[in-house]
Amino acid sequence: MGYKEFFPFGTKSIEIIFNCSECGEEIVSEEHSIPHPNYLAEKASDSHNGITVNECCESCGTEYEININVGYGDAYVEIDDVEDDDILEIIEHQEEEDDEYYNDQIDSILSTTNYYDIFFNEIENLKSLNDVDLRNNNLQKTLLRQIYSSTISCLEDYLSSTLVFEVFNSEENFKNFVKTNPKIKDRKFSLNEIYDELGKIEDVVKKELLDVIYHDLPKVRNMYQDSLKIKFPEIGDLMLIIKTRHDMVHRNGKNKEGKIIEINEAIIDDVISKVSEFVLELESKIRPEEKMKGVIN
Repeated sequence: MGYKEFFPFGTKSIEIIFNCSECGEEIVSEEHSIPHPNYLAEKASDSHNGITVNECCESCGTEYEININVGYGDAYVEIDDVEDDDILEIIEHQEEEDDEYYNDQIDSILSTTNYYDIFFNEIENLKSLNDVDLRNNNLQKTLLRQIYSSTISCLEDYLSSTLVFEVFNSEENFKNFVKTNPKIKDRKFSLNEIYDELGKIEDVVKKELLDVIYHDLPKVRNMYQDSLKIKFPEIGDLMLIIKTRHDMVHRNGKNKEGKIIEINEAIIDDVISKVSEFVLELESKIRPEEKMKGVIN
């Protein structure tokens, strides 16, 4: 089953572009309205509502069942009988944009500078939680899943806050982002619109930075390298961790084959260590002149 996430905030409908697994032709779906999350759910993991739609390949007639799921803070598409890489793009059709939301989010990020310290403070808290013995096997497993997921959430927060800060606090980085971001650099407008478009550019950049899914590491890697002109650390280990986290959150602790994902305190320690090492390496490339804090035990 193929899987791809999209950003739900302000999105009213989507189109899905994917390759047919039978003939290889590219399929562009109809525009489908997305469901609202379950606002009565107490936890984000329980807030997903889903709908099922059907699409057909015009070339060979193969039919596909597509599941569209939306929660508080994330949304994703699953398509039977295709692989993840076969889902090429999800086109988001927006409701009327809420500029106040984007401005508030950016202002909140720019009002803080110690994202590195915030990340490691949270990591230390997660390490302490991993040492807690609840003396109940079921509760212990739930706690471990939450720590695993929260470690990636800490990584996402660091990656998003750091990139926003670096882009908006450097004219060079800002220009690099505008020149290399696919959704900005390919925009077309006539010369008599140039000043209007120039006046909108900051708002456009805000939206593009905030709408990114920051555990989509290949995309995030390109943005960091293109905007900040640094070499992004290797992401292979983290991609496996993120895939496991997705299964735990969205498949109730099971993988695609329906097998329960076994995790323990040692696995959590390893996940925390790999994520911390990644952030240390990235921070050293962004700010090589600053002394890195030694936090990995």
